[in-house]
Order: sequence, then C-alpha cells, then structure tokens
Amino acid sequence: SPSSDSATCVRRSNLPDPGPGDSLDSSPSAAMERLTQVAESLLGEASRVALADVLGADWPSARRVLADLTTVDLRPELPYRLTWGDGLTIDPEREPAWLSHGYLERA
Repeated sequence: SPSSDSATCVRRSNLPDPGPGDSLDSSPSAAMERLTQVAESLLGEASRVALADVLGADWPSARRVLADLTTVDLRPELPYRLTWGDGLTIDPEREPAWLSHGYLERA
C-alpha cells in the first residue's frame, strides 16, 4: 500500500467550470461574455492589476487564467490589454520558479 508521503493531491481550480465542452454555448458572443467576465473579475474596480497579485500559487489555475487573458488581449474589440515589464523575478521555492511582471489593464 502506498504511503501517505507518496500520495499526490490534485486540487481542482477554483475558477468557474460550466462542465463538459459540448455543453457550453460556443457562440462568439458567449465566448466574448466569458472572457469579459474573467477580465472584470480580476480587475474589479481597478483600471490596472498586477498579474502576480491575481494569479496566486495554484499554477494549473494560473495557466488557465493566463490563457484566457492572452485571448482577451488578442481580441481588439475587448477593452482590455496585457502589458509586460522588462524585469524577471526568480524564486526557486515557488512554482513556477520565475515571474515576468505583467499587468491586465482596461484599454
């Protein structure tokens, strides 16, 4: 029997997940609404937020949010942009071990 030390705990993302892909409304307007909700949930009342402040330590969830925000940034009809600084922070104790300094902004 495996020891508790070797057991892997996988946590589910705390982001909303409406279920299987074929149950989603895949219309362009539904996709835009979902992307807007993601951006607005991170920005709140602010006009700009640091990604490091909103992504958290759960790397699988952070990757998912970054994928959504990249899509938001690539949609010129949405009023949000990602901007990136020149700095890079390295911390071997974190996952990921590097952090580029980016911001989500209202355009």
